[in-house]
Amino acid sequence: MNLPPTLVSRFDMVFIVLDTVDEASDRRLARHIVGLYADDSDDALQPAQDALPHVPAEKLTRYIAYARRTVRPEISDDAGDALTAAYVDLRRLGRDAGSTTAGAVQAASTGRVTATARQLESMIRMAEAHAKMRLSPVVEPRDVEEAVRLMREALRESATDPRTGLLDLDLLNTGFAASDRRQLDALKHETRALLLRAAGGEGDVPANSASYHAWLERLNEQSYAPVPPRLFDQVVRELQTEGVISVVGSGRNMLIVVKQTALAS
Repeated sequence: MNLPPTLVSRFDMVFIVLDTVDEASDRRLARHIVGLYADDSDDALQPAQDALPHVPAEKLTRYIAYARRTVRPEISDDAGDALTAAYVDLRRLGRDAGSTTAGAVQAASTGRVTATARQLESMIRMAEAHAKMRLSPVVEPRDVEEAVRLMREALRESATDPRTGLLDLDLLNTGFAASDRRQLDALKHETRALLLRAAGGEGDVPANSASYHAWLERLNEQSYAPVPPRLFDQVVRELQTEGVISVVGSGRNMLIVVKQTALAS
């Protein structure tokens, strides 16, 4: 997925769809696709008898149009309480599985965010949509329950830090988990110091401008571990936003120039 985090974070839910090899599901998919082109009289290629009831596309289209046009569900008091409780529970996930006090301290120290008002608004919209699907004028707790289930599943798939196994919305909002953020801050501090030293005439290779690869190579020489280009790209963007550097060109062929105003400060 090549969408920027600023755009991805605006979706109500993000699901990761993997093309895994499974003979049973592959067979069902193949039968369905072949059935679209086969003769209706060929029973061997028709869906199995235990499949879901077939709803004609025209009827389903009319049903959806009618629901969107006529149903305006309102949130009941019980549903409102359920939404509030679900949001608080999502926020509480940031405390991890430890005790309340210890977990809160750990969440604060790691800076993890597990839910924001945007997730609450998403659950409200999904609960309303679920009630509208039932042609119900009222959003009930069962609608909220389904909305919360979908939200938790979407966050589990798309916003789980692979390093820690913990939920972290920063993965969706910024593209970096809290664990990455700590490494990114340290890398940014070292990169800034390297750029200013070199531009100030210190070090083995004094220069106020050099290519992307030259700066990255120099940074790797003084680092105990290889610097991931993904993190260095973000450091370059942040230093450019802060006015420390300017860039000429684009991508990893760019020329990075330290600004004189940064040297003066």
